[in-house]
Amino acid sequence: MSIELRAPTLDDVEGLTELVNRDAGELYGEQDETHESIAMWLTGPGLDPATDARIAVDGDVVRGWVDIYAHPDPKYWVDLRVPPSERGDVRRALLEWVEEEARRRGAGKPGALLRFYTASTDALTKQLLESRGCARIRGSYRMRIDFEGELPRPQWPEGVTVRDGTHDDAELAHETQEETFQDSWEHSPYPFDEWRHWMVGYEGFDPSLWFIAEAGGEVAGISLCRVSDADDQLGWVSVLGVRRPWRRQGLGRALLLHTFREFRRRGIPSVGLGVDAESLTGAHKLYESAGMRVVRQNDIYEQDVS
Repeated sequence: MSIELRAPTLDDVEGLTELVNRDAGELYGEQDETHESIAMWLTGPGLDPATDARIAVDGDVVRGWVDIYAHPDPKYWVDLRVPPSERGDVRRALLEWVEEEARRRGAGKPGALLRFYTASTDALTKQLLESRGCARIRGSYRMRIDFEGELPRPQWPEGVTVRDGTHDDAELAHETQEETFQDSWEHSPYPFDEWRHWMVGYEGFDPSLWFIAEAGGEVAGISLCRVSDADDQLGWVSVLGVRRPWRRQGLGRALLLHTFREFRRRGIPSVGLGVDAESLTGAHKLYESAGMRVVRQNDIYEQDVS
């Protein structure tokens, strides 16, 4: 098998989708992506495939991919996808490319770091990262609830009401997310054009799955949701945030329960979300208390490339 590294194009959407779903299937027994979601990745404003990504190909078969994203520069975040069943030289070749690229970008910049999201079950990638001097610094969870029996009714704080979103709420939702996530680990601004691409730009965007809590004419909190790309029986909470004046009053729990009940009303039996495993606001504890469980864990590895 002869491996070639090259930049991906839209002609690779089918092969990339098969790759990612093979990786998720081997690691978790699930499918993660669709042709549409991979095409969105290739066309997003935060990524230039020609300079920021490489795929490993063997003829017409995509064997692995890696991309690099500054958030913010000089912290370079990496998504490395190589199924466990692939040969080790595929993983190593992609890792060497992204290390070289990060060192080039980070040269002379104090604090330049390369960071990897890696599935906790991906032993081969973790071993390779550790052999190259990377250290685990943090983790994240994917959590899920499968509805059984009655769901508790949300108890809204006094004066708070909730409404569905509309197409006109995009800027309001983005501003609220930016404010409520200021207390998250190493928060940095998320440009509106990138946010809009991922939150609004997909086929089938349904603003009625955005739930906006208001009090006294102001937004108090948001739950921005969608149906999962790869599983139409799974609701997905993309963002749940409560503004500081309304925290510690049960609003986050009320929004979460309202979200659960709305998805169940629509016939969707499960809801998932992602969360920092060491959330500074204790978000993962809230989700556990509402009946969610951890179904996946990612490890974050870091390497100094200054």
